[in-house]
Amino acid sequence: MKELNLLFLAPHWRVSLVKSFLTARDRLQVASRLIGADSDPFAPSMQVVDRGYTLPRFEDAACKAELLDICRRETVHTILPMTNKAVEFLNRHRRDFDREKLLTYLQDAKTIEICHDKQKLSEFFTAEKIPSPLTGGFPLFSNSSEFPLIAKPGRGEGGKDNFVIENRRDLEFYARKYPGHLLQKYIVGQEFTIDWFSDKSGELLLVVPRERLAVRGGEVMVSRIRMDGKIIEAVRRVGSRLELKGPANLQGIRPVNGQLLFTDINLRFGSGAGHTIAAGGDMPGCLYRDLAGQKISIDMSLIQDGSVMSRFHDAFFSHELDKEQG
Repeated sequence: MKELNLLFLAPHWRVSLVKSFLTARDRLQVASRLIGADSDPFAPSMQVVDRGYTLPRFEDAACKAELLDICRRETVHTILPMTNKAVEFLNRHRRDFDREKLLTYLQDAKTIEICHDKQKLSEFFTAEKIPSPLTGGFPLFSNSSEFPLIAKPGRGEGGKDNFVIENRRDLEFYARKYPGHLLQKYIVGQEFTIDWFSDKSGELLLVVPRERLAVRGGEVMVSRIRMDGKIIEAVRRVGSRLELKGPANLQGIRPVNGQLLFTDINLRFGSGAGHTIAAGGDMPGCLYRDLAGQKISIDMSLIQDGSVMSRFHDAFFSHELDKEQG
């Protein structure tokens, strides 16, 4: 297999995901270097990549040129964005990075715009007759007598600035404080994140639903794999409509005795993707083989249905910190 160098853009604390690529690299005996680039000089993932770089923030005009220089210097073959902001940054500069053939798994611009704008995503679900909670601006719910509701930014991730609206007083308060937020019906039920992986041509290889049993700050801390056929089929339909390629994760809630209601789609590896990988969904290995031009497949019947992941915090300790590490 030819040398395949990967750059993780804004990996920050996704240490376990980077380690899963190191494991796949060793198992497949791939000649590969893992590069990290993050605006946070203290990002813990920089401790496990082969070489780490501190970037300017995405809104800094110097960021694009510095990232391109890193890619050329390290002979990077593809960039894997680890956050929604990283996805949007690459999309804004698509022409420059595409010219270097670095965007193998970046979704189409139209797909990014739909999935990163919660109002447009809701409209997409409605147009495609895909079950989802009622979503809209404050005027849509101004006369609502049904509470609670969820208020969330139109563009955001990780549950940041999400609020529960319990009554009309809350509704009036948040309408004044966050007039640009969207509202969504609060659904009581099982929360799911579903990992998706397809090859660079869009051929689906893997769909693994994970029930979110405990969440902290928008990130899953405890999850259980549920290889539910109805959920898998529903996700297949959504992914095919969006023509997803590479990694993604879809989120939704299943009410008691109901069908999954889709709420969000992230066009990158999810924070809990390590669970799917450990349970037999070898996404890092598939990505390496896909980049090498090999025919790949995953036997989903081998996924460890019912397995549980419990995440925990750990730490690295160091005495020095350089801009470039390696």
